[in-house]
Amino acid sequence: MTDSAAPPKRAGQSDAPEGAVSSHTLVIFAHERHGALDRIVAVLRRRRAKVHNFAIGHSEVPDVVRITVVVDDSQVGVEQLRKVVDVRHIVNLSSKQAVARELALIKVNSTASQQGEIIELGHLFGAHTIDVTQETVTLEVTGSCEKVEKLVNLLQSYGIREVARTGCVAMMRGASEM
Repeated sequence: MTDSAAPPKRAGQSDAPEGAVSSHTLVIFAHERHGALDRIVAVLRRRRAKVHNFAIGHSEVPDVVRITVVVDDSQVGVEQLRKVVDVRHIVNLSSKQAVARELALIKVNSTASQQGEIIELGHLFGAHTIDVTQETVTLEVTGSCEKVEKLVNLLQSYGIREVARTGCVAMMRGASEM
């Protein structure tokens, strides 16, 4: 006897296809104190979070840092992160709620005849040329993580010498504040 009925849904399950992963952006506001970052990272490590991005910077509030973390699972340690003494506030943004951007500096090998092509390709992606030498062209591009990745992939054929990426930073769409 085979029972072909689907197993009952459990709390936390979604209708996402098997193996599909949705990434979420956590924006963490924490006091700028010695060891605060270590405690936050420790929680993510204990929860075995698959972190795609981790960006830290000053916030609009004095002595408070803004940490942007992109993870696969939205519930990865959020409650535990809230318990960290230094954490003031956490905002969990889905990709539909977030405006996210990344900055990249890309140094590409070039000859005199290729410089125009490389610069033109960069302009198609909204990149700015910030340095040109006889052997290299350095571009600065800002945009979605996918846009930056696509430009990097297209420039591979010229030979990339160096890439420096900030990682994504994000905030909530619209007029609402975090």
